[in-house]
Amino acid sequence: MVSKEELKSTFAMLPTEKLMEIIDNKFGYTELAVSVAFEELASRKISEEEITNYKFKQIEKLNNYIKKNISHDLAFSQKNLFYFIFVPLLTVPFRQNFREKGFKLKIKQANYYSFLGFIFFALSALFLSQGLSNLFVAAFWIAGFMPAYLMDEFFNRQRQIRKLQRLFGPLKPEESGQEQDA
Repeated sequence: MVSKEELKSTFAMLPTEKLMEIIDNKFGYTELAVSVAFEELASRKISEEEITNYKFKQIEKLNNYIKKNISHDLAFSQKNLFYFIFVPLLTVPFRQNFREKGFKLKIKQANYYSFLGFIFFALSALFLSQGLSNLFVAAFWIAGFMPAYLMDEFFNRQRQIRKLQRLFGPLKPEESGQEQDA
């Protein structure tokens, strides 16, 4: 267990912004840690500008979270990739990249397109085993991308964006674009 004096000496070396984060996230710390952080902040001469900068950074973090999880969806080419190459072993590097960057919406969409790609592929294989022509089977699998895309665009993604707009107001035009990196 850490003593109050140890916390005081540790917190005395922390930047003001970190102390503000501790107080802001008081449920993530012990009561003693929060009170020592508050005492340390009270002993410092904190300007209005520092408080404003801290609040601005917190708003930026929230905006980045929103953009990563709601408004930045997969690029059209990525949607095709996950639909037609649905084998998880082949798409793991892409999904891992999304996970590392914190893109939850992209991960959900990747899973959605992979699942529907597999379903339409399985149906195509079933049609092929029933004796239908290869051209029809291939066309069925390829054409299956359109309903998958339309369902995602007009029901899944747009519903999430509307929910976000109700909570936080409309996104600025520069925030609503798609991110093109993988």
